Amino acid sequence: MNKTIITLPETDLTTLCLRLTGIIQRDEYLNDFDLPLRIMVETYGTLNLCLIYDEKFEGWCPEAADLSFKNISDLGPAARRVAYVNAPDSRHLLMKMMDPLMHAEMRYFDLADEAEALLWVKS
Repeated sequence: MNKTIITLPETDLTTLCLRLTGIIQRDEYLNDFDLPLRIMVETYGTLNLCLIYDEKFEGWCPEAADLSFKNISDLGPAARRVAYVNAPDSRHLLMKMMDPLMHAEMRYFDLADEAEALLWVKS
């Protein structure tokens, strides 16, 4: 099975940079998305996140979607900067709904601006 969550080399101690493709599954979400963010928050108290949705991204399986919603509720207050690259409209809507839980500065970028998003989230 091909990975649907790819950790990018720009990831560091307080910034998780991921490329999402295909349909995100529960176990991969837990191991490659949720766990690293929880470790960042437990260790450093804050997190930065850059999510790049590539052209082959199809969405989240129901279990992964539920976990993502819980993750935003649990870890949103620790977020400092969040960059969304090529995010689907559903992500824009979800983040508007979750705005009271998020204290992060959020920006949305086009796929062509991926490098700019990575620089911004780490600055």
